[in-house]
Amino acid sequence: MRVLLLPFSYLYGTGVALRNLFFDIGILRTRRVAVPVISVGNISVGGVGKTPFVELLARRLSQRGRKVAIVSRGYKRKSSGTVVVSNGSIVCAEADLSGDEPAQLAAKLRSVVVAVDEQRLRGARYAIQHFGTEIIILDDGFQHRYLHRDLDIVITSADEILAGDRLLPAGNRREPLSALHRAGLIVVSQCHDEGHFHRAEQRLGLRINTPVAGVQIRASAVKKASSGFSVDLRSLSGKRVVAFSGVGKPEGFDATLTSLKLEVKKHFRFSDHHRFSSEDLKSVMDAARQEGADYILTTEKDIARLSGLGSEAKGFVEQNPVYYVEIEQDLIAGEQHLVDALARF
Repeated sequence: MRVLLLPFSYLYGTGVALRNLFFDIGILRTRRVAVPVISVGNISVGGVGKTPFVELLARRLSQRGRKVAIVSRGYKRKSSGTVVVSNGSIVCAEADLSGDEPAQLAAKLRSVVVAVDEQRLRGARYAIQHFGTEIIILDDGFQHRYLHRDLDIVITSADEILAGDRLLPAGNRREPLSALHRAGLIVVSQCHDEGHFHRAEQRLGLRINTPVAGVQIRASAVKKASSGFSVDLRSLSGKRVVAFSGVGKPEGFDATLTSLKLEVKKHFRFSDHHRFSSEDLKSVMDAARQEGADYILTTEKDIARLSGLGSEAKGFVEQNPVYYVEIEQDLIAGEQHLVDALARF
């Protein structure tokens, strides 16, 4: 049915092209801040593994002794203005005030400042002024051209490259594939293996002359939501699971569960950034009891959102075997391209 929206995609594409032209010729102004800015973004809506790559990038820069701050708008947060999610030592805001992804990053990156602001320029300046930040990572910043960036990294999934897509609203693309010419590095995500990556790389290479790296998601830990203790991943094989998620591409979570050799009895798939109601949680609990599930499993992003939903969510986590899967990005190709891109920072 989205094919019927194709005329509107042409209108949308014209608007995107004009906006980019206005930035290119200076009608719309790009402003600099006092430190380098690395943007991590995408050209499509939906989950492509951007958040775990931001985490990978922040860890690499922090390990080199740089003071890093992640700045994002904080999508669907119940706040406005500048909110410090983490000051680099402690988490200062829950997910309802910060947004899902910033809360997730703050929980995992205790040495990194995380801030949200609908005006990313203001948020970046705040991080520099108050925390002595040396490098800004702009999360979901490819289309946010008001803030100058010294490096644009764009994440796009292998399947999206191979299958092709249309612009919104007929498809899921925010910008056409040609926009990747603005990137300094393209990262192909959700690669099943190196062959999958190379097929996508070859397709990109026919149109885009930009360095390309490839990443693969893997489960790094399964943790109990109420205590944070980890389960031996090898012990999960054959365990009965009821899963729930509110992410852009739940099939990616399915693939992660399959990699752990779990017996998934049911997967409740909610919309991206869904705020779980008491009825939602009851449905998950009832299914877990009916199926005799050993675990109720969800994603890092969803557990971060649950943490800010009050007493009902707290009771759900504490009274049930609720666990979440931590994931990491493994670079399977293009390591030197990433090293070279980050060398000047």
